[in-house]
Amino acid sequence: MKKSIIIVLMICLIAGIFTGCTSKEVSKDSEFTKIVISEMRGESWIPVYAAEMLGYFKEEGLDTEWVVFKDGPIAFQGMHAGDSQFCMLSTEPVLRASEEGLESKIVISTVKNKQYIFAGNSEITSVEQLKGKAIFAGMPGSAPYSFVLSALEEAGLSENDVEWINMEYGAALAALEQGSISASFFDGIHINELKNLNANILINTSDPAQHEALYGSKYYESQMVTVTKEFAEKNPETVQKFVNAVIKAMAWQSEHTDEELAKLVSPMFEDRDLVEIVGILRGALSNDGFFSEEGYNAIEDFCLEQGIIKNPIGYENIIDMSYVNNARKALGK
Repeated sequence: MKKSIIIVLMICLIAGIFTGCTSKEVSKDSEFTKIVISEMRGESWIPVYAAEMLGYFKEEGLDTEWVVFKDGPIAFQGMHAGDSQFCMLSTEPVLRASEEGLESKIVISTVKNKQYIFAGNSEITSVEQLKGKAIFAGMPGSAPYSFVLSALEEAGLSENDVEWINMEYGAALAALEQGSISASFFDGIHINELKNLNANILINTSDPAQHEALYGSKYYESQMVTVTKEFAEKNPETVQKFVNAVIKAMAWQSEHTDEELAKLVSPMFEDRDLVEIVGILRGALSNDGFFSEEGYNAIEDFCLEQGIIKNPIGYENIIDMSYVNNARKALGK
């Protein structure tokens, strides 16, 4: 087992102790089925938060508990350890874990493509200048880390040519401004804040041309919801209810303005003005929940090129769109 995975498992164990979540089995009282959702709290999963705020999970008979982790791989490992039944994260760590024996099913996508930025401070104008510099890109194994590592390698640098800083995602903007790091990963929603800092945008996949040049496709459904294969096999009705709720929220989302969507989910994001963020992200948010084969192939090819996985896994072995199809059919879509 790789050293990074062992570290993740240890962190997960500690996280599990503090969250007090120890069982992967769903519990059910007379009215609702209790489910635990592990996540990082990010705007890319707005359709899921919209389902919560609209009361659609309750309508489906689900009582939700949200557990926020520092990074996606920790949340994912926690799900496989029994901390939760559903996990919201990026696709890349799920593919790597699948190859290492942690079987999962991706049941719905919340985005159509990837909106990632790699930005340097005002003195950094190219990735090549980062040799020997301090940078941030999440934890090893995360999608941001893989994204930045691919940028370094494309520029002729190795993983060991930079100093990887460990911090919270929310601290990266201030760290870049204060000069404690020279470059960092950011979600695309931070584009205007980076411009205000006079940061140099080194890579921006929100630009369709850069997205297609990097991934070979306009699709890259990297943010999604997954469950363990075992849970899906034993609890298909619970998975279907979860997907039904999110598909209904996506329908609501497509019929309402940025301001209305931002107001709806704002209680899930304390002290943040979401109107501008929703406006930036709107074009990337999924309105149907589908995970396309083209997008999957782009992600799998990226993972193979970066050595995240050694062999192809195959769309049909990890993506299950039957729940999305059933939910859309029930809505008359």
